[in-house]
Amino acid sequence: MLIQGHSKKDMSRIALGTHLGDVSDEVSAMYQEAIKYAVQNGIYTIDGAINYRGMRSEKDEGIAIRELINTGVINREDIFVTSKAGLLFGDITEKTNPKMYLENILKPQGISDSDFTNYEGLRQTLNPAFFEIALNKSLENLGLETIDLHYIHIPEITRLGMDESGFYDKMENLLSWYECKVKENKIRNYGIALEFMGKEPQETKWHFELEEIKKRAEKVCGGESHLKYVIFEYNMLCPYPCTVLSQHVNGEALTLADACHKLGFKTVASMPLAMGDALKEHSLKELLEFALAGCDHIIVGSKNKEHIKEMLASSNIFCTNF
Repeated sequence: MLIQGHSKKDMSRIALGTHLGDVSDEVSAMYQEAIKYAVQNGIYTIDGAINYRGMRSEKDEGIAIRELINTGVINREDIFVTSKAGLLFGDITEKTNPKMYLENILKPQGISDSDFTNYEGLRQTLNPAFFEIALNKSLENLGLETIDLHYIHIPEITRLGMDESGFYDKMENLLSWYECKVKENKIRNYGIALEFMGKEPQETKWHFELEEIKKRAEKVCGGESHLKYVIFEYNMLCPYPCTVLSQHVNGEALTLADACHKLGFKTVASMPLAMGDALKEHSLKELLEFALAGCDHIIVGSKNKEHIKEMLASSNIFCTNF
């Protein structure tokens, strides 16, 4: 039975990411312990995606969350859970790689090769039928009735394969689907998880205007939409979302981060440590402070409790007692 309810909190300032690591039982056990430790010590947002570690990350999240709730450590309202869809995925525990998943599971449900745009091994789609399958599978993996926040994962890849106008039309169709999922109580809010627009803001092949996306979202719901968050890479080696004028709002040129705030979106920094590369020149404290100063929330990936302890100590995030 799926756990009912949803978070009564906003996303925590620091979220625990679950992207890193192999698909072994050892890594899964580490993630389950790390998630339980993080949630009980102030990092109550767990960030995931259906394609992370071949669905294994979501399944690990589900195990950890159910244990915390069943033992009375937390209630469902105490934890904020996110996921993402848009990239072709597989199921490692079922020994089904992404290609097999497409052939054996997605194609019989009407999803075809032509729905995806391929870029350097990443296959992305904006087809709502794909998102429907992915969302239902994520809810099953997580063991939840409702996901607090669900992202469109790297839509720039689909943008790469078409003109800007056609891209907006596809997004509008997907945004309409998202608003229906909010009404069905399967998600509370949704967002956009950018990859290339943050790292390469001056490359027109990735570009689209967030102002237009917001207009389309408001159009399909007839008022204020549930599109609330935007993720992008932001760290000392990739400061561009806060330095390059790449967006426009009411005709004014703005940085990606400023445009988000002008439009009412919360900003989320991914990879604040630059996959560890920035630690060669900067301290953990410096990197966390830089990311937190530039964005409303940050996601730090870790499956190691000791690293989480160090992160908490360096970021002045106070512990939460349940």
